[in-house]
Amino acid sequence: MDRELKSCPMCGSKAELKESYYLESERPYSYVHCTNESCALSQHAAHFSGNGRDRNSEKAVDAWNKREQIPDLHH
Repeated sequence: MDRELKSCPMCGSKAELKESYYLESERPYSYVHCTNESCALSQHAAHFSGNGRDRNSEKAVDAWNKREQIPDLHH
């Protein structure tokens, strides 16, 4: 998958796609998160599963890229 990720809507930092497998099963899941560890979106991201790895990743990137720009509330 080579679609470009938009920057984080909260802080403007780079985003990263992660792909992994649930430990209790071999089901793949994907999510996108902010790479800035002090940003709220570095830890809180929706996981997409139930499909093949490529489809999960596509859904995760689509969801991330469709976010509206959220004003930075941390002044």
